[in-house]
Amino acid sequence: MVALLLSALMLADAPAASAPAVPMVGGWSAVAQPAHDHEARGAAAVLVAQLPVRHARLRRIITAQRQVVAGTNTRLTVRLAHGGCWSATVWHKLDGSYAVADTARASCRPG
Repeated sequence: MVALLLSALMLADAPAASAPAVPMVGGWSAVAQPAHDHEARGAAAVLVAQLPVRHARLRRIITAQRQVVAGTNTRLTVRLAHGGCWSATVWHKLDGSYAVADTARASCRPG
């Protein structure tokens, strides 16, 4: 009887295998399909517009992660049309404006 009770308690504490992962508040979570994500595309457009590259055009978003704060931070790596890659964190503020931080050239494989 005790063994049955202990087994039931252990199962009650175990996470369900099919339950989706709940993101931690303030933590970073991956954006599954950044090319189809409105927030990631907006952040990438702002990033590319502020890069120190003449006539920079976005080819694709390689990776994106999101952090919900007072607004949304999006950490991106993007490939430009000319082949160069850049990474940055873009803050989409609650007032609708954007701020770009930590911009750096990134290493990325061809593609």
